[in-house]
Amino acid sequence: MKIEKKTVQSGILKLEKNVQITIDQDMNVPDTKPDVEKVVESRGEVHVDEIEMLTDRIRIRGMFLVQILYLSAEKEQKISCMEHEFALEEFMNVEGTQPTDAAKVSVDLEDLTVSVINSRKCGVRSVLFFHIHISETKFVECSVGVEQKDKVQCLYESTPMTEVVLYKKDIQRIRADVTLPAGKPNIREILWNSMQLRDVDVRMMEGKLLIRGELFLFILYQSEEEQEPVQYYDWEIPFTNELECSDSQENLIGNIAVTLGSHQSVIKPDEDGEPRNVEVDAVLELDLKAYKELQMPVLKDMYANNRKLRLKTRPVKFENLIFQNNAKTKITYRVNSEGNPYKLLQILNVEGTVKIEDVRFEENGIATEGLIFCRVLYIAGDDGTPMQAKEVVIPFEYLVETQSVSPSNRCEIRGVLEQIGGYVVDGNELEIRAVAGIYVTGFAQMDMDMIEDVEELPYDDEELAQIPSITGYVVKPGDTLWIIAKRYGTTIEKIRQYNENVEEPLETGRKLFLIKAMDAVIGE
Repeated sequence: MKIEKKTVQSGILKLEKNVQITIDQDMNVPDTKPDVEKVVESRGEVHVDEIEMLTDRIRIRGMFLVQILYLSAEKEQKISCMEHEFALEEFMNVEGTQPTDAAKVSVDLEDLTVSVINSRKCGVRSVLFFHIHISETKFVECSVGVEQKDKVQCLYESTPMTEVVLYKKDIQRIRADVTLPAGKPNIREILWNSMQLRDVDVRMMEGKLLIRGELFLFILYQSEEEQEPVQYYDWEIPFTNELECSDSQENLIGNIAVTLGSHQSVIKPDEDGEPRNVEVDAVLELDLKAYKELQMPVLKDMYANNRKLRLKTRPVKFENLIFQNNAKTKITYRVNSEGNPYKLLQILNVEGTVKIEDVRFEENGIATEGLIFCRVLYIAGDDGTPMQAKEVVIPFEYLVETQSVSPSNRCEIRGVLEQIGGYVVDGNELEIRAVAGIYVTGFAQMDMDMIEDVEELPYDDEELAQIPSITGYVVKPGDTLWIIAKRYGTTIEKIRQYNENVEEPLETGRKLFLIKAMDAVIGE
């Protein structure tokens, strides 16, 4: 007798590990750039290009991009910028990993400090926190039936299962051209740019993904006019793109993270040959996961009335998706310009990132605590240094409503900055308004025994004699028709045939008339 099986792909989080590395490097000023006198603003980005899975360790290759906006002593170009890419290649010990595992790596950049060593060299120090998630793809073999089930009674249980249909990474390029309005002077050089993703939405369709959102672009540029050498402008660039994905289906449950990868803004001439256009080229990095909820008819038990069946089982583990909630919270925060004697005149640009710091499971949901790390570029009433920058850390709390969560459940939580902006309240205070997205997906680990094989053994005469041919039975608490039929060598069909209105759940104390069916041909 052969057990029929169906394979379901499931993913299980195998382990998590955080690794910290310190960057301490120098960056030289390019020959084409003026000397550095003072750093106005700095930022860093880490791009992971390759992850190689090894036994008990992983290799991560990528780059650490540092950009600075600085003041120069030269009268011809008071403000300038430069950037440098530091190559990253790290072998990290992660005990328990195998080459067949899948890794997800996110990097938090903390404590970036850029100091002026001399007019032609700056020192860069930073701490990079690598958050490593190792997942194992499991193919769960489910017992769903029996071949050649001659005189065999089978019990099936509809078991909820979550199948991983899509699990991969992909990219999508966004290209656009924008133009300065008529009142703005031509662009000589882009000194600083900030590109941010806003309100991104991904819809799963048949064979493709529909990606919608907005790119926010801010540029600070050197103009061709001597009277107003430094200018700025920003654009909101909506986009709608389709990405081919053969595994995508409309009925799948998507868990898709979109982040902004490498991007650049390049000056282009307009129709008249004037440098007034900006060509935008951005890469969206997509972490694609999609799940399908199944009701699997799993074979839980079986018996035959003309022979003994010895069942061999094996334990299986898999994860089921139990809830998903995409929440958003609005945050307003005011900051005083303490320690700065000059008035705030105008906010030029605000950019930031969201980090979830703490998570607590409560009765009516998941309580989250997080931080928004902001960088504010503004103009102050300082004739010597009008362009200034300020770092602001905004705390927030939000309760994401979900079903009751057990401590044994696993939750994937990520924070996304959907919107951010700021304005001057008065000369000493600025207000930042933001919308933070909190995306939560919950999983429960399931453990069950699956029938692996069955051994057929004959009944001896003594065992057959112990089962009465006809008997009466009084239903006890916890009884089911299956339990009674298996114990007394009959079938559920026989019980219903000789007893009227027998439905489950059975009423305790009810009397049933049972007839042995040892020679009957019994099917499913």
